[in-house]
Amino acid sequence: MSTSIPVLELNTTSFGSTSWREVGKKKRNIPRQQRLDIQRKNTDFYNFVDKTLQSLSKKRLHVKKFTLTDSLDKGKSVSRIDRWISFVIESDVEELSLNFDQGWYCRKYQLPQCVLVAKSIIALTLCQCKLESSCGDINLSSLKKLSLCDIIGDDRIIQKIVAGSPVIEDMRFTSCLGLKSIKFEGLTKAMSIELTYNGDLERVELEAPNLYSLYIHQKKQCEINLVSCSNLKMLALSAPSITDKWLHDHLSQLPLIEYLNIHGCHKLERLKISSHSLKTFYMMYSKKDELVEIDIDTPNLRNFAYCGHTVKPFSSTKMALSEAIYQMVQPIAPWNVEKIEFLAKLNNSKLLTLVTQLAKDMVIPQKLRQTLPSPSYNVKQLKLETGNLVIGLDIVELIDSLLWIAPLPEILLIVLPIDMEPWMDTICFKFSYEKPILKGKKPSCCKFLPVPCWRHCLKSVTIENFRVLGDEETLKAKEASLEKYFKENAEILETFQFLRSDISALKDL
Repeated sequence: MSTSIPVLELNTTSFGSTSWREVGKKKRNIPRQQRLDIQRKNTDFYNFVDKTLQSLSKKRLHVKKFTLTDSLDKGKSVSRIDRWISFVIESDVEELSLNFDQGWYCRKYQLPQCVLVAKSIIALTLCQCKLESSCGDINLSSLKKLSLCDIIGDDRIIQKIVAGSPVIEDMRFTSCLGLKSIKFEGLTKAMSIELTYNGDLERVELEAPNLYSLYIHQKKQCEINLVSCSNLKMLALSAPSITDKWLHDHLSQLPLIEYLNIHGCHKLERLKISSHSLKTFYMMYSKKDELVEIDIDTPNLRNFAYCGHTVKPFSSTKMALSEAIYQMVQPIAPWNVEKIEFLAKLNNSKLLTLVTQLAKDMVIPQKLRQTLPSPSYNVKQLKLETGNLVIGLDIVELIDSLLWIAPLPEILLIVLPIDMEPWMDTICFKFSYEKPILKGKKPSCCKFLPVPCWRHCLKSVTIENFRVLGDEETLKAKEASLEKYFKENAEILETFQFLRSDISALKDL
């Protein structure tokens, strides 16, 4: 009969009230006796861990998960860490996480060979250590999940680890120094791969027929070949080497692709995407990009997000989206015809989310409102996410602009940060309408619309969680201005109410 120890977590960098690194920095200011007390506590702690792990090993008690964080400030720490790792390997540890992220010595720590032949390990996480390609055979026969972060190791050792892990499913390589080429073959079990911030990486070639998810984020030129990943469903790319031809050639070989995220692909000029399987598409545009137009033919797309300081000429098949997101980033280009037309492409979205740092950037100039139709008249749920609601903006001015963008919403949400948990607050406007019917000549506010706007059919307004970071007098003034606005502009309004709540109640959520 075997006994299992579920989890062992050791963080030697924060033992006691002061870590040894902090002691080293401040030793001139710490009394000698206090330094000796800290040293004694650390020694006692290390001895306790030694005895405990050795006992578990001798008794053949199974350790399910072992997590170690150590600064390795001094060379003598290495032998201690090697001993601890050996003990948990002998205890058939399943999940092993080693993080040496706080000391100058850590990059010289070489992972012991026993880890690389531990047949019990299912999940292995290594941060800031050294992997030698001259190590012996690697046999990680049970390994399913591998995460390497900020390690030193060349192509050969990475290749050996993956080749020695026949059932590997999930791999993550982040900021690995010395990793120049990845060529993985025969990865029949692999489901997810992440390659991020590997500055030396020059080439990626994957043969993983059952791969489900792939994320590549590179800042330098990198040759990428994914043609042997035909079952891929989720692809996120941020790589300056991606061209129009590369994207077209690869997407045409991915008949099952459902999720696509593109950002930082500066060489793309004419982004053309044609896919009947694609359901989610996220696109980020920056000033560095050479993009001049976007053309998507994705009849089954359900979620779409565009992030950029301006918009590019955009054409698409008619999209019936569950959610569309337009995020404006600094420096925000002024509102123009192209931006309004872009929003019009998202008119059939169930939820339209607009994101901007300053709410005042969401106010559409009157000149555009008088010459263009409201772009989102079919949208029933409109959400604004903003970093600041009050700087340089009257609340009525904002609501008036949002109700021009979507003139018949059932719900209008404004999400903004606050300085207490849960750190975000949401103002909710709920609207109900009489059946919108236009009689006689169209009024000027509806002259471009197929149906009347809210001014002619709004029956009730309920505003929930209306809170402003300010005093009670300011809050009442804003409430009064909103009530006046709706009563003066809604022809048949019957009820208007605020459902207020104390912002301090959020602490209990």
